[in-house]
Amino acid sequence: MAPVVASLLTSLAILSLAEASPLTPGRHARPDVANLLSTSKRGLHTLLSRYYGTAHGLTRPPPLQNKRDASIPAGWTSVGCVDESWDERLLQGTSFSSSSMTPTLCLTQCQKLGFTYGGTEFGDECYCGNSLVGSGGVAATASTCNMPCAGDSSENCGQSWYISLYMYNGTSAGCAASTATATAATATANSTAAALNPVVPGTTTTRTTTTGAATTGTTTTGAASPTSTSTHTDSLDSSEWYSLGCAVDSSARVLSGYSQEYWYNMTTDDCLTKCEGMGYPFAGTEFGQECYCALTLPTTISYSTTGCNMNCGGDSTETCGGNWFIELYELISAANASCTTTATTSIGNNNLAIGTATTTATTTTAAAITTAATTTTTANAAGTTVTAAATSAPSSSTTHNVWAHHMVGNTYPYAVSDWASDIAEAYAAGIDGFALNMGSDYWQPDRVNDAYTAATSFGNGFKLFLSLDMTVLSCASSSDAANLVSLVQSHASSSAQAMHNGQVLVSTFAGSDCTFGTGSNNAWQTLFVNALTNNGVDIFFVPSVFSDVSTFSSDTWMDGELNWNSGWPMGSTDLTTASDTTYMNALGSKEYMPAISPFFFTHFGVNSWNKNWLYRSDDWLYATRWEQVIAMRDSVKMTEILTWNDFGESSYIGPIHGALPAGSDAWVDGYDHQGLSALTKYYATAFKTGSYPAITTDTIVMWSRPHSYDAIATSDSVGQPTGWNWTEDYLYAVVLCTEAATVTLTAGSNTQTFSVSAGLSKLKVASSAGGISGSIARNGATTASYTSSGFSWTTTPATYNFNYFVGSSSS
Repeated sequence: MAPVVASLLTSLAILSLAEASPLTPGRHARPDVANLLSTSKRGLHTLLSRYYGTAHGLTRPPPLQNKRDASIPAGWTSVGCVDESWDERLLQGTSFSSSSMTPTLCLTQCQKLGFTYGGTEFGDECYCGNSLVGSGGVAATASTCNMPCAGDSSENCGQSWYISLYMYNGTSAGCAASTATATAATATANSTAAALNPVVPGTTTTRTTTTGAATTGTTTTGAASPTSTSTHTDSLDSSEWYSLGCAVDSSARVLSGYSQEYWYNMTTDDCLTKCEGMGYPFAGTEFGQECYCALTLPTTISYSTTGCNMNCGGDSTETCGGNWFIELYELISAANASCTTTATTSIGNNNLAIGTATTTATTTTAAAITTAATTTTTANAAGTTVTAAATSAPSSSTTHNVWAHHMVGNTYPYAVSDWASDIAEAYAAGIDGFALNMGSDYWQPDRVNDAYTAATSFGNGFKLFLSLDMTVLSCASSSDAANLVSLVQSHASSSAQAMHNGQVLVSTFAGSDCTFGTGSNNAWQTLFVNALTNNGVDIFFVPSVFSDVSTFSSDTWMDGELNWNSGWPMGSTDLTTASDTTYMNALGSKEYMPAISPFFFTHFGVNSWNKNWLYRSDDWLYATRWEQVIAMRDSVKMTEILTWNDFGESSYIGPIHGALPAGSDAWVDGYDHQGLSALTKYYATAFKTGSYPAITTDTIVMWSRPHSYDAIATSDSVGQPTGWNWTEDYLYAVVLCTEAATVTLTAGSNTQTFSVSAGLSKLKVASSAGGISGSIARNGATTASYTSSGFSWTTTPATYNFNYFVGSSSS
């Protein structure tokens, strides 16, 4: 070994990186030092590739706790081996390294956070994101990503500067789209020379540049009418495809859902299998080495009889399109025809071109909700008549409970009186108790004790139960299990302890990869559930784990499951109940607990929590999610509001007090959400009783973000959050009216008047610079109103803030 190499390796041993756990929703323990920069430069990609420095502007991600999931989550498919970006990461959502790295572990963590892309690199690194960033993403051969995974040498986890990339489709691999519509990515170009990827060095084959449409051979133009409809059987999985013919392509792309270029050994079957596995029913091969997929075809396509004349790179006996000509195929018989749903994916501009695929899901609910969707309006706009929401709910003879997730990690300064105040406010809003998210801080057991003391004194049936935060609580040994047993047992006999079916209710955040040193997560049964039973504590265990739902029915240690991510849509479209259905089917006779949440936005930089994304909270998410859950009350007994006080993630419905995570005051201060209490009370009553309560007072609740979604902040060091383009610019309002009335909403210079019926109605008006206000009037008199104070919507923010400001006539 050369002296310089030995010196560098010695320095690396001295400069070992600090351990850090993955950053997940709900976690608020003190962050450790992460992303430490080394003092020397990183050399060539293959020389000292373990070493991270500043040559590429990159640093090594922090390690993950040494815990491993048992199976790859359903819905992930392999995109292939692609190269990293220069001077920045291809996937920038979050990252970690682990000596137990496998694709399983990486994708489980990415799915926890709601990311649509995950990838392994250099054997022990994992990256997650919702878009592909920078110069990377160029497809390499599968053999390039040949570095064994640190946690399983039989699997490969990328290579130095190459990432094994996976995409989350929200369904098992092999599902063809059946009820989806696509919104193609738009592109404007005067020449077909705009290739999606740069030329690979050493490659002599290049496209021919042409201006306008390609004209080789005879072309026909029609409403996507193919020149042939012969059947092609995919030899790799026996699925059947229609061969639609040879179509003229352009820079706008006939198929714009997904693409993989520079696939030098590609065959037709390779491309068809790739598209089918990712949920696309249309596929196409082009230029001998390019594969394209989409959910739909354009309305007009030009076809050619001679343009598809290039041999496939992986099979010279068949053709794979031509120079700006694409051979099109349509799936008619999938290898696994039992799948019925397709995913939502929105990817930015990079070398692996992905369009926007929007799933249209069918949701059955008991209450049909009519909303008023408005466009930009001006003063004195014509009124709109709105029909109030239906108020029916499925009947059920069982007891129903509404819980709210309370972050103990944000209560360091709390006294018993603070807990008493929270409990009184939650009880007034129809909440039955708190799920106490308990972490590893030394002081948290004392805060939990105070909470139980306050709840016992309050009485009125308000209950508490522990939600063990397994992203920070250790579960590596039997002594760790004993610690958890002790925590549960210490409050099991309290009169304030929540019970379910006569058993002590217990939950978790995460924990599917906890083995307590046994090598199996069945240790939850042997070392936790059984240990409590042996100590006289019978528990009803409803964790929130992030693992393959197919394991739920066989995991004997769980009595049910809290579906954490069911509270928000994981993409650019509104939330459906598809995830609820999947979980309930997987659980069988076990109990299902759906989540409800109003908003989600977090904005911590790389030197803090390194969490910077949002979930779409548009179209009255809080109200519509409540309506979805109420419509399934004949199948669920409990629901959990996420959250009471998670300020760092903007999902709070309680008052802003306690200890905010450092830096979160930038988007929390002045953004009170307590105005939602009237809606919480209204919907919680319906969920618990099966009957919507009578409305006795006119109430208007309204909320808005503070700036346009596409605004560029002038003084923000963190940057635009992932998902910034998943939201829309509206002032949303929900009104509760005792009788028919007239509602007026104002957002800056936009004002609209609505005629509403008695009951609950949802309204919105396009955002505009200025303040917000709303009023309810009847017979010429105003019965309820709200005008914002200190809030103003702008298109020129100094910093990014996708949190919502909530105002209410009742607050």
